[in-house]
Amino acid sequence: MDERLELEDRILRMLTSQYVGIYQIDIAARKVMCLHNEERALDMDEAIELDNWIQRMVDSCHCEDRKKLDGLISYEALEAFAESDKSILNNDVRLMDKKRYKWMLISLIHDTANDKDRNQITVTCRDVTHRYRYYDIIKRKNLELKKLLQTTEQYKDALMSEAIVLYQVDFSRDVIENDIFQKKKNKMLRVLDAVGINTPCSYDEYCRRWDKRVSEDTIDNYRKLATSAAMIEAYNNGNTLLTQDYRTLDSQNEEMWIGKTIYLAKDNITGHIIGIVSLRNVTERYHQEYLRQSLAKQASLDLLTGLYNHITGELLIKSKMDSEAYLDSAFIIFDIDKFKSVNDTYGHYFGDCVLQQVAARLKECIREDHDIAIRYGGDEFVVYVQYKQEDNILDIVDRIFNKVSCVYDGYKVSISMGISLSSDGDMHYYDMYKNADKALYEAKRGGRCQYRFYRDCKAGKA
Repeated sequence: MDERLELEDRILRMLTSQYVGIYQIDIAARKVMCLHNEERALDMDEAIELDNWIQRMVDSCHCEDRKKLDGLISYEALEAFAESDKSILNNDVRLMDKKRYKWMLISLIHDTANDKDRNQITVTCRDVTHRYRYYDIIKRKNLELKKLLQTTEQYKDALMSEAIVLYQVDFSRDVIENDIFQKKKNKMLRVLDAVGINTPCSYDEYCRRWDKRVSEDTIDNYRKLATSAAMIEAYNNGNTLLTQDYRTLDSQNEEMWIGKTIYLAKDNITGHIIGIVSLRNVTERYHQEYLRQSLAKQASLDLLTGLYNHITGELLIKSKMDSEAYLDSAFIIFDIDKFKSVNDTYGHYFGDCVLQQVAARLKECIREDHDIAIRYGGDEFVVYVQYKQEDNILDIVDRIFNKVSCVYDGYKVSISMGISLSSDGDMHYYDMYKNADKALYEAKRGGRCQYRFYRDCKAGKA
């Protein structure tokens, strides 16, 4: 007898282990008895109110599934099930279990053959999350395949309307299987002839041969998408669309800007990483960009001298002061001695030529990428120079002063110059301008054709 009880107990434990919860509902009494609860969240020795149990179940249900659950275990639904001829009714919903949602198969069971037991309904909750994981994988794969097929066709159609070259690559095998043609002036030109290669061919080899036709200034960017290994790595990192621009000679040796686009996908049958490569002629865009930059540059320059104008130059100096405050700097102001008499004596055209000559010589003695030279207005010029502690600022100033002081068409051009120095960004733009202007005044007061440092003026040095 004990062995039989032990066997029954073992069978019961085995059966209950398959369920997260088992409950017995008495519809007439509106009570629920918990027969098994994996979390032991309910007292298994006492019956609880049906309404409370329903509310607890609904509260633990995912918001998207509450309508389904309500249609299964609401009092009205339970009552209708008890009166029906159905012996079992079930549905899948997501319930909170151990602080995360799991898919549960909720089943209602009752004995339709026994009228006395119709008000007794057994409810079981079984974890079926594994099934949904499998379904999700299959569903996702099918969606991916469907999307891939649709997108690939759409993408091909879209690319074909703009592309001058379009081809497909199996990057896992490093193979271009079909020939590559360039669309040009209503003709189809064989691209591979330009690099002496035939299909099927290696994508790496094709790119390596074309490498020689790419401009030096864009070759580094071109090589980023020039190997199958790089494409596979990009796909594994979650990238499915790669783009780049480079300048090259086309199959007819005409220079153009190319916009290269690679659409990456995984073949669900072979598992290979494949790609559609589109090459578009984007030369016009770069021409427009060049024109835009040229116009923007013209707007920032003084039209007569080609130096920065007052407004742009001031903004550039302020920006440099903010971003590179740790460097020592010199703010230099100079103007042409007795320039008014030059205009009065020789005319404004000659005066403009003198300004152009001064600007040209100034450009020769500054570092274009580091120093800022401005025509501030009239015959006044500003130079902003940043230098290292080991540099001799006197040498820098002497070089500018001596270079700009020149002879133009028999007229000796001399300048007066004032210099303000700043160490570790201890002065702002207007402070440096004001100090350099004071030093310029002292240089003029001292007889012109010379330069003065503000620090010397401040110290009272002649």
